[in-house]
Amino acid sequence: MFRSLLVTLFMVISGNALVQISTNSPYSSRGIGDVGFYGNAYISGLGGASTALTDSSQTNLFNPSTYSLVAKQLPLFSIGVNHFEKTFSNNGLTSKGRFTSITHMSLVVPFAKRLGIAAGLKPLSRTGYEINDHELIGGDSIFYTYKGDGGIQEFLLGFSGNILDRRNQSLSIGVNGKYYFGKVNNERRTFKVANGIETGGMDIKSIRARDFGLEFGLNYDYRPNLAHSIRFGGVFRPGKNLSFEKSQDRIYYGNYYSKPSYDTLINLDGVRGEVYLPTKTSFGLTYSFTPQNDSMSNSSKLRSFMFTVEYSMEDWSNYEEKFELGSTTGEYINSNALRMGFEFIPHRIAVDRSAYINVLDKMSYRLGAYLVNTPYEVNGKQLIDQGLTAGIGIPLVMSRAVSTISISGSYGVMGETEGLGVIKENYFGFNLGINIAPGYDRWFRKYKLD
Repeated sequence: MFRSLLVTLFMVISGNALVQISTNSPYSSRGIGDVGFYGNAYISGLGGASTALTDSSQTNLFNPSTYSLVAKQLPLFSIGVNHFEKTFSNNGLTSKGRFTSITHMSLVVPFAKRLGIAAGLKPLSRTGYEINDHELIGGDSIFYTYKGDGGIQEFLLGFSGNILDRRNQSLSIGVNGKYYFGKVNNERRTFKVANGIETGGMDIKSIRARDFGLEFGLNYDYRPNLAHSIRFGGVFRPGKNLSFEKSQDRIYYGNYYSKPSYDTLINLDGVRGEVYLPTKTSFGLTYSFTPQNDSMSNSSKLRSFMFTVEYSMEDWSNYEEKFELGSTTGEYINSNALRMGFEFIPHRIAVDRSAYINVLDKMSYRLGAYLVNTPYEVNGKQLIDQGLTAGIGIPLVMSRAVSTISISGSYGVMGETEGLGVIKENYFGFNLGINIAPGYDRWFRKYKLD
């Protein structure tokens, strides 16, 4: 019953998120949009460090080698949503924006003893902005409107296997096969208003993705003893020219609200071309301390401590749009990111029903931080995105299987107010995610006839 209520709640939230703006940033007007990090609540609570992050009750679509490391013989369904509030400032002027969106949907199924497969959906980029301006020319006020929406999504099918599984060390590798799809729309409108009638012109450009790609991952775990674990992770996405289609409409109108007044100047559709998706490389290191006997207290609680760090880099300076009518470059610059997180669990055995163990003891407490040199450059200066995160994980034991609810919050700043054209973003957001593991009794019960 409780599991059904959770699924219903998330279907309602997800349905609402699908009709909302998926991002809100003036910098998403470039290229294929905002190519920032879109992690789930679990990963976001740890500063977004995902490369060397594994948990048997959590899904991690950012490293395909983790699929074989979830709880054995239990499929794991995961979905998440987020909500962000932003304040934009420039030269003393401020404005606000918000958006709600889905972070991911996935299903991971471990099988045999060392294998795992996954299917999932998550964003690669998002576009969402509206900028308005005006100036006085020849005694007339000329208005300008710039807006965009859409995004590029990744549908992935992944596979991983443990090629080394010994008492004190293990090695898993994995691959994600991806299908990129989605559409990015950008509209520019220039007009004047006389007697309540808007007259002017608009230019609407759209690019649509339809292509496949690959991503590779590995995880190596070394355990010198039962209490200590050192995990190294790596992910590599090779650069690739993705197939895109481009369309453009340029229209003059005598009355914006009267379609018969529209005069089409340019109408292009189905123009084939390529957009370069850059190489991405990330390395991560995680240290876990799981004392077998807690010497810090007289209780029998089994604490858990985990610290993870990640460094990633992407060659966005090689981004290029090549279509039959010309090419576009210079939309982005190379970017890199440093992320780290810490997790503490007072008692790591979620299924323990001892009287002295309460709900707060079984929860996970997370802190994180990140520093990102973004792929955005304004007036020769690279924009920096930095912030702090915090989160909790709530285990739900249903029929001996452990499901989890994760909640995280973040606060960050991108850009600065110094310099013409640089827009500073102050933001805070919340992520909500759930990982549902079906109970043993319902999915895996075997009946015996006497």
